[in-house]
Amino acid sequence: MEETAPAGAVGHRLALQRKLAGLTQQQLATRAHVSVSLISQVERGVVPASPAFTAAVARGLGIEVEALYAQPYGAGITDPRADHAGVPALRAALDCADDPVLSGPPMAPVELRTKLDECERDRARARYAQMAVVLPELLQHAYVLAAEARAGVESETAWSLLADAYMLAHTVSFRFGQLDLATQSNDRWRQAAGRSGDPLRGATAAYQRGALRLFRGDYVGVLRLMERAHSQIADERSPTADSVRVQLHLRQAIAHARSGTADRADEHITAARELIARGIPANPYYDVIATATNVDLHWVAVPVELTDGTTAVGRVDQVRNPEQDEPSRAGRYWIDVARAWTLHGGRTQALDAFNRARRIAPQLTRYHPQVHETVHLLAETDRRATDSLAGFARWIGVTL
Repeated sequence: MEETAPAGAVGHRLALQRKLAGLTQQQLATRAHVSVSLISQVERGVVPASPAFTAAVARGLGIEVEALYAQPYGAGITDPRADHAGVPALRAALDCADDPVLSGPPMAPVELRTKLDECERDRARARYAQMAVVLPELLQHAYVLAAEARAGVESETAWSLLADAYMLAHTVSFRFGQLDLATQSNDRWRQAAGRSGDPLRGATAAYQRGALRLFRGDYVGVLRLMERAHSQIADERSPTADSVRVQLHLRQAIAHARSGTADRADEHITAARELIARGIPANPYYDVIATATNVDLHWVAVPVELTDGTTAVGRVDQVRNPEQDEPSRAGRYWIDVARAWTLHGGRTQALDAFNRARRIAPQLTRYHPQVHETVHLLAETDRRATDSLAGFARWIGVTL
């Protein structure tokens, strides 16, 4: 009997899609620019499918990346208590930009800012379900403010509020695997940022647009987009601008890592460290985290994306206080640590790291595709990892 990856793993779906396309492993390897042996190992469940590999073979097959991940997870569940139960209302609200519907009087800008700040705190805590519940109403009010604002400062303030609302909608959509909504939200975010009178908002939108391109494996596009953002804010000489530049460098570091250029990745980590050393604002915009800890966490992520578990584990030992930053970032760090230990052969340490991510940022952990992929591999390669692994798998919705 042919050895295959477990049914829920990327390798299993890859083998099915490859055969449906009538391709041999060699033919797909040629199309995707990956090795035949790696395709074979992933299809057999011997190694996990990295984001870079998954994007490459999806492109080679001519399918969407999310088809190999089977995202969005749990989208067909109609339980109103489900984390993603608010997504349909968010989808509907995004369709109302030119026809807003309010349930009460329009919010004043200061009230809307207060509520958006509360939503941003939920984002920092990776509380995406809670965001999905409140964002539809906030979007409707932001539409009205932007449409009715007088030219000048009032208009720029209104468009800044709308840009931030779209940014939060992008985050919810992306984390729940709703890539069409994430793309729509980011497009609207960039347009609103362009009318806010603040070029730095446009750069933050470009940074997050890079997340979508990273997911799809367009690393050249990510790097081009980040360089364009650097150019657009080149004349901005302020500590806040440097905070945004840190984010751009960190995105560039991950893009270089996924494309296999380790030296360039570390150059951007170094550039981010140098900016941090100047003493700049840590969080001047939503989802901008210009801290030394965040740079350290990306420093660990670089070898993980390069599938170099040994280097990644060595860097983990040098990171101090990784949970000092917001839970969403710390949770992502522990997911990367779990991936590092899996590559390094430390199954127990990997599960421990996943459980730390679960405690810190449960919704992020439950819906992250690399958590699902790695759990399948852990189960396949270590049948002794029994009750604790099985319990974690049930929690994220994976059947072993």
